[in-house]
Amino acid sequence: MNYLESIQSGLDANKKHIEIARKIFLSHPTSAFKDKEEKQFEILNEVSDHFKIPITNIQVVGSSKIGQSLHKKTLFSSQSSDLDLAIIDSNLFVYYTELVYSSTKGFSDLTRFSRNKTGISNHVEYSQYLLKGIFRADLMPTGEIRADWSTFFGKLSAKHSGLFKSINAGIYLSQRFFEIKQTSAIRNYIKLKNGGL
Repeated sequence: MNYLESIQSGLDANKKHIEIARKIFLSHPTSAFKDKEEKQFEILNEVSDHFKIPITNIQVVGSSKIGQSLHKKTLFSSQSSDLDLAIIDSNLFVYYTELVYSSTKGFSDLTRFSRNKTGISNHVEYSQYLLKGIFRADLMPTGEIRADWSTFFGKLSAKHSGLFKSINAGIYLSQRFFEIKQTSAIRNYIKLKNGGL
């Protein structure tokens, strides 16, 4: 049974979207690492060692997990697709959010937050994601913290450029927040099936 069939079987059985997301993203193997399990371990182990977290706290998401993007309607393609990782670790989540809080003087200095295409500070979107239990490193303010993060993932991406366009990660406060976020893939599958998107 492939990933889409597994989503459909959950829907046919009237399972909650969060349970289907748990099954797909926390139980099923990773499509991009089929027959490349040694590479999967190597990459996840590097992330585990760098952040000093259990390797079991790192999950693969997006098209590299299920073989296609249900958001963009594109198939996973080695070397041209990203490897998106989810780090589910409350301690790391708190660590980074506290660093950002301190570096912005309790959010009284927002000058190092970039602005989006419409001119709105990334602080707005950063805060919205925090309320959903997600730390988005790409939205944090410029400075040493962000530079260290970018340096690590830049080197990791370069080392594994034969497999992925780039390697990125976000941090989730808990498994529950992770599962809630992944239900968007289930909703997009339904839209796709019904001719939407």
